[in-house]
Amino acid sequence: PVFGLGLLEAIRSEDIIAAADEMDLNRDGISGKVNYVWDVISETQQIGRFGWKANQPHLDQQTAAAFNGDMGITSPLFNLESCTGQSQQDGLNDDPEIDFHYVDVTSFYTKTLAVPAPRNLDHKMVQQGKQLFFEIGCENCHRQSWTTGVLPGIPEVSNQTIYPYTDMLLHDMGPGLADFRPDYLASESEWKTRPLWGIGLTALANGHTRFLHDARARNIEEAILWHGGEATSVTTTFKHLSAAERAALIKFLEAL
Repeated sequence: PVFGLGLLEAIRSEDIIAAADEMDLNRDGISGKVNYVWDVISETQQIGRFGWKANQPHLDQQTAAAFNGDMGITSPLFNLESCTGQSQQDGLNDDPEIDFHYVDVTSFYTKTLAVPAPRNLDHKMVQQGKQLFFEIGCENCHRQSWTTGVLPGIPEVSNQTIYPYTDMLLHDMGPGLADFRPDYLASESEWKTRPLWGIGLTALANGHTRFLHDARARNIEEAILWHGGEATSVTTTFKHLSAAERAALIKFLEAL
């Protein structure tokens, strides 16, 4: 999903860092950590915010990296062809193929695309599901709310209370979800907590309900059951809920 990303970028770095507990000092079994990545614009290390393993520091870089890595389009931020040094390199002297303005306006679109409104939050079953969400510990990683700081030039996303249901941190999800591809400080089994806002509209918007990094989960319940590592105790508790309680929890998620 590409909505609400500007709100996530507007969360203060110091607030994300303060939420981390890499050594699990509070002994709750959850040890979220920050990924530190390379910012190609400032040429400094910054905290990662975007991507499955939080390997991009901001949306300008995320956008330029997607142009380059996903579409093969070069820009001032990534001016080498993604196939440089390989036989399929075109050999043309036309790089960069787009200028920074093109990257900027595309990035601006993702920064300002609004989050869909939640639905049916007052429904009795949704309220029960929300209570269970907090009781069994989902909110330990899927943090309900943040207050954004200031994103320069975009007052619409600045100083807002938002409800993305993510802590913006990396968590070890166990060997079952490992992709064997470390990314900066993210290990092969660590993933950034996925925001849950809008998840209930996935089928409507995309025509499917496939989740997780490789779309192995066919629905929300399967996605929950794949949670391992730090989420093992929560997943185990979810399994021991009654069928009605599990349905209520999923109903709450579908309302987001």
